[in-house]
Amino acid sequence: MHYLPPLKQGSNNSAVKDQVIYLSTPETTAFTVNAYIGTATTPAASFSISNINPGVYTLPDGDNDITMVKNDNTGVVISNSGLRFETLGGQKFYVNYRGTSSAQATSLTSKGRQALGTKFKWGGAPNYATTSEITTSLGIMATEDNTVVDITGYDPNCEFRLQNNRGGITSNTLQITLNKNQSFVLEAYTNQTSANIDGWLGASIASTKNIAISNGGLNYGVVASSSGSRDAGIDQPVPENKLGKEYVFIRGNGRDDTEFPILIGTQNNTEIFVNGATTPIATINNGDYFIVPGTNYSSSTPGANMLVTTSKDAYAYQNLAGSSGVQTIGLNFVAPVNCLLPDNMDNIPDITNAAGTTLTGGITIIASTTTPNNNITVTDGSGTVTLPAPLAVAGSSDWKTFYLANLTGNVKVQSSGPIAVGFFGVNANRGIAGYFSGFDTVPEVGLVVTGGGCLPGSDIQITSGTYDSYQWYGDGTLIPGAIFSSYTPTTAGDYYVKVRKGTCTYDSQPLSAYYCDPDIVIKKTADKSEVLEGESVTFKITIESFGKDPVTNIVVTDVMPPGFTLVSANPTVGSWANPNWNLGTLNAGSLESITIVATANELPSNVESETVTNTATHTQNQTDRNYTADSPTATVTVHNDTDLDGIIDSDDLDDDNDGILDTVECASAGGTNVVFNGDFSSWYYNGWTPDGSNWQEPNPGLFAFYEEYNTGTKPLYQNLTVVSGTAYILSFEVGTVSTYLNSSTLRVYLGGVLVYSKLSDQMSIENGGDTAHTGGGNLSNTAILSIPFTATSNSAQLRFEGVSTAQPHDEFFLDNISLIPSNACADSDGDGIFDRVDLDSDGDGCSDANEAYNNANADGGDGGQYGSGTPAVNSNGTVIAAAYTLPADTNTNGIYEFQEAGAAPNINAQPINQTVFVGANATFNTTATNVSTYQWQVSTDSGSTFSNISNGTDYFGAQTSSLSVLNTDLTKNGFLYRVILTNANYICDETTSTNALLSVKVKTVITNRRITYRVNKN
Repeated sequence: MHYLPPLKQGSNNSAVKDQVIYLSTPETTAFTVNAYIGTATTPAASFSISNINPGVYTLPDGDNDITMVKNDNTGVVISNSGLRFETLGGQKFYVNYRGTSSAQATSLTSKGRQALGTKFKWGGAPNYATTSEITTSLGIMATEDNTVVDITGYDPNCEFRLQNNRGGITSNTLQITLNKNQSFVLEAYTNQTSANIDGWLGASIASTKNIAISNGGLNYGVVASSSGSRDAGIDQPVPENKLGKEYVFIRGNGRDDTEFPILIGTQNNTEIFVNGATTPIATINNGDYFIVPGTNYSSSTPGANMLVTTSKDAYAYQNLAGSSGVQTIGLNFVAPVNCLLPDNMDNIPDITNAAGTTLTGGITIIASTTTPNNNITVTDGSGTVTLPAPLAVAGSSDWKTFYLANLTGNVKVQSSGPIAVGFFGVNANRGIAGYFSGFDTVPEVGLVVTGGGCLPGSDIQITSGTYDSYQWYGDGTLIPGAIFSSYTPTTAGDYYVKVRKGTCTYDSQPLSAYYCDPDIVIKKTADKSEVLEGESVTFKITIESFGKDPVTNIVVTDVMPPGFTLVSANPTVGSWANPNWNLGTLNAGSLESITIVATANELPSNVESETVTNTATHTQNQTDRNYTADSPTATVTVHNDTDLDGIIDSDDLDDDNDGILDTVECASAGGTNVVFNGDFSSWYYNGWTPDGSNWQEPNPGLFAFYEEYNTGTKPLYQNLTVVSGTAYILSFEVGTVSTYLNSSTLRVYLGGVLVYSKLSDQMSIENGGDTAHTGGGNLSNTAILSIPFTATSNSAQLRFEGVSTAQPHDEFFLDNISLIPSNACADSDGDGIFDRVDLDSDGDGCSDANEAYNNANADGGDGGQYGSGTPAVNSNGTVIAAAYTLPADTNTNGIYEFQEAGAAPNINAQPINQTVFVGANATFNTTATNVSTYQWQVSTDSGSTFSNISNGTDYFGAQTSSLSVLNTDLTKNGFLYRVILTNANYICDETTSTNALLSVKVKTVITNRRITYRVNKN
């Protein structure tokens, strides 16, 4: 008995046009197979088949409403579609559907009676194709009257076809009632909504009586970046109670992005392991799917293999390709491997023929390692085929694989041990695949809960036969000592038993045990543990019932905490009305979830990071006994990135990219925040302890302590009082003598932990990009270092060790050492913004960069960050172009200019116009404050241009507040004078006085009568 439910393609002939069903059998005596369409009781066709005489059933083209339904028959109950094949004598036979079109091909192998059941998952591959006529479909066929089918668990945003309306079915759940041999077809047209790409994948199909389903893509594509990724891929799965946990996949001829397994969970917390790994590659819940990347195959060549095992029963599909083209894909539903697999496959008929299209292809074989290679015989239309060398399966000692290409005719495989056989083929753009073995030999070990039927007080027992040994598992984990035919569980969960009979070992199907009283488990997770302000976080809340009876009127409450703003909430069932998820009823073993997206709010500028905790609660009509611990809280740290350089402030050594280290900007935070901040201006400072004379002070206030002479380790240390759990930043300046590079190593310990160790010749590049600068005297490269440290107790020793060689004068110079809490910082101008994130720390209108570097153009004139444009930074957030020298302190008062408000000079009295007689001196005066320098200028062209004045025969006081113009003559009549004033403590601006006019006149009294001179006495 075989059932073939109908399916739906995107449009007529787009995926399949020519269609043929091949009937083959291992039986040597001919028998009759009858084919029935829909609910018909009269055969539509009959075939006499035997091992050497397969049957061929040629179907009408395209949307024939038998195997491929038209729009009118989609989304509604139909009676005249679908096929069933029957024999009167119960003989074994294969049913293989093959369909082709001008550019596509596909195959589906019926699973016979093993395909019948009451619980399924909608399977296939995500449909990423971007071309038109792309669709995924599900066909359901009933075997008895009054069969109620529920389809649940798909994305509520999915939209399914209702006859001519592609999005006519929008319900979050579906219930269909079918009579015997009636069918129902769902179509998820991919371009209708993005949810149709994969929102259907893993949906549950549950029925009150046995049904068969088929599923797949007609057409579908798996490479989202390729518009040509399109082919047909369909297959028929078995129900959930006939699955397994161990699968071997054999690679086809495709690329990594077209060759991969797809695992679909049937139980929560299903772990997936690849190639014998002990760490799961993924953990999925009931209805979730996971694609195992094709890179996990043993190689990239055809015939490579992959072992996938799961902690609980799961569906396994394989996407593979006939060639390297992304348009030659196919889909197989894969049977689990077990020691009860048959020892023969007889046969795959006419392997190169796909409904009239000639293929180039072959088969794959999974065989037991205990079977000698010589005991495996493959024959095709040309006779016996030479078997290639087997390929071992990583992670398994039980299985080996074979890959045989270019076969023809009817293909048969005979072995003395268990085998599983699949086939593949390609013709230009057409790819095809099928799987012929293993579905009729899934072992069935029945389990039942005895006693009261719930926990505590019940056992789980085997109901089918006796075995040589037993080992029980709970939720996929071996239970030590549980080695008998029954087991008494103490906690709710999924249980199965591994049994052995002779040399064959296999697993029972799982059985769920539940508590007698309500036990509701809520868990909350976040997709990110750290985010930047403005970024989104996706929270997921799952709620599961481990009690045997339904829990009603469940409401999950999730109040978004300060620090996050709700964006959206999408539950799998029920409805959301902020902050409540009204779930309704939860049955035993049911798990539902809600996905909540929130945005991290902007942090205050002074806050490097903030940890936000989000907790969910729940209420219901029943009392939760809390047998199982909840985990309702998710914690996310929100980080600031003040300068938007991609380095979060807590990792950024220069939070505002002004070219000044944060430790320098914060070092004067004051109060108890500063553990110490010394410049070694005296021989000893604040309790520093050197070891003898090996650490000396060559020049107090410069580079204060250095280590010299002899070999060995010479420490300089101070015992500090800190606060356990507090994060600090250690900053210090270090240098070496250039004469003896490569000669010694500086080690720094803080709280007993080595936080720094470098050879002296590496001082210019230490700590991942801190920029070195040149010190005074005989010093070579020196650098300011910043090292994070978190105290683990309330005391810590800071210890510098110079580890020298035998060279004399192996020297390290240390200066400007500070250890401050990472959240402590100066606010020089009292504006509430820490200096480390303030581009004008003293609020005087002059950028920190300009003042620190004593260069009016250090910030490039475009916003305060160092240099022009957006600065390039190192991985630690320092600006690559900045030197990070100690900031300027031009008035040497111990306060850096960027933290000491300055101002441009202020003129109290402007220079005024002067009128003098020829030969007399003229004086221009100004009175001003905040002045460091004066520079008088003169214009000889009525103010168009000015030039600086120097003292000489014509001028005196050119750099003072009073300018004298000496021995004036008529050539200076009409000259304009002004003064430029600067403040050395304010690099950003200068002050220019108003212009003053010089008028030079001659006297009205003539004393030389020999000169004729007309005088205007006015």
